[in-house]
Amino acid sequence: MSRHSLRAEQDELRARMRAAGMSHDEIAIEFARRYNYRPRAAHRVAHGWTQQQAARHINAHAARTGLDPHGTAPMTAPRLSELENWPLPNNRRRPTPQLLAQLAEVYDTSIHNLIDLDDREHLTPADTLLINATRREARSTPPAESPAALSPPAVPGSRPPAGPGFESGYGGVPKRLRLDASAGNIERVDALGRRGFTRLAGSVLVAGLAGTGRARHVDPALVSYFDGQLKGHYHADMLLGSGALIGTVASQFEVIVQLVDTADGATRQRLAKVGSSFAAFAAWLWLDAGDPVAAMRCHDAALELAHRCGERDAVACALVDRAMAFTDLGNAAAVIDLCQAALVDAQHISPEVQVFALQQQAHGASLHGDRRQVDLLLDQAGRLVDQVDVEEWGTACRRTDGYIEVQRATCYGRLGLAADADCLWQQIIPAAPPSARRDVGVWSARHAVAAAQQDEPERAVDLARHATALAVETGSARARRELAAVAAAMTPWRAHPVGQDLTEVLAPVTTDETGRNHG
Repeated sequence: MSRHSLRAEQDELRARMRAAGMSHDEIAIEFARRYNYRPRAAHRVAHGWTQQQAARHINAHAARTGLDPHGTAPMTAPRLSELENWPLPNNRRRPTPQLLAQLAEVYDTSIHNLIDLDDREHLTPADTLLINATRREARSTPPAESPAALSPPAVPGSRPPAGPGFESGYGGVPKRLRLDASAGNIERVDALGRRGFTRLAGSVLVAGLAGTGRARHVDPALVSYFDGQLKGHYHADMLLGSGALIGTVASQFEVIVQLVDTADGATRQRLAKVGSSFAAFAAWLWLDAGDPVAAMRCHDAALELAHRCGERDAVACALVDRAMAFTDLGNAAAVIDLCQAALVDAQHISPEVQVFALQQQAHGASLHGDRRQVDLLLDQAGRLVDQVDVEEWGTACRRTDGYIEVQRATCYGRLGLAADADCLWQQIIPAAPPSARRDVGVWSARHAVAAAQQDEPERAVDLARHATALAVETGSARARRELAAVAAAMTPWRAHPVGQDLTEVLAPVTTDETGRNHG
């Protein structure tokens, strides 16, 4: 199996396991079993990181915690390879207990999960003593001073440690959910988050609250502040793309969660509502960045905060957001079930959220190959769009011109109805505003697939050229994934001159780390 094929297989397996609620520790165990990885390599691959990516995470952690205050970045991919393979013959790079502890922090696991029998039989007596003492200390810590007593509460509510929103900590203590915890496709988010929050949030007051973690009184005005920030993020996302916003949104979400846990009464419920919307938006950003696993974590956070705020719309919206991630994973049954659950009390749900649920259920129907149901659901949604005066939940049903027909064209493309999809894209794309560059890139790629399926390869290449330029400009992994579908649709012309033209057109976005198709 080629390296690219192996990585694609592992990415799909990792996404399935995370969607099933499995922790990184559980994924590492499965990867070690299936691919014969040593423990340290298994935990790295469980996060979806190459050795170079993991080295960057390790160096960033060392700088952040003061272990490497001058940022000399001592970890490299070759050194990490030696540490992962020790104690193979001629491998002299022994992992010390201190280094194992650092890897455990970065990989969200315990030291003991990073060593096996081969390691233990070659460790020095002093190192063995330190590692074993770590285990004894974890067992004997008094309850009042235990990690469980001192660690912050799980975000955004209580749940078992093993699940999409949590990674295992020492002694099985759940760690605080971080919306910038990627499965590995976006780097430097941690630093971007800190700088972006200070620079873009524009509030010394909020930055101060983030550091204290214990507010005696939460001013209700902060709800309006964060709501305004979120609306600004929606607009900025169209102009800047997901990579520029993930860190900022994640940092602000952390502050909101702290405020939710200290506020009281109506203020707490209103903060939970805006927090749910922040988490849902973060999920969308991760989907656009090509990381459905990280998006699933965010959906967990959105759903829990939605329940805490007590609004039907919030819960329904969170369910549909999660259905979107399952659309990317091709799980038709999950998409339909979640959307039907969102609509179970439709008479008490706003038109905006009904539209959101109906259109996503249509995507589930398209995964089942049911055109009739696709049209019925989208027609029903279309009749409700005009009843949406203001977008309260960020669904884009008003902000996106021709919203329903965009969904219809996408569903038709998934159903293989190339002529019908082509006709719709010819109407939708020319009417799109300049601010919709990223969406137009995705749509143009889907349009190119429809052209190829109608035996019009030259037109497909022209459309792909436009989509490629926009994908490079916006950095959208969704657009890159759609362009990969163009390449697949153009396979019959691979040996022809037009196929060579397509190869040159797609060269700027050829990469092993593309995102998944998003409805």
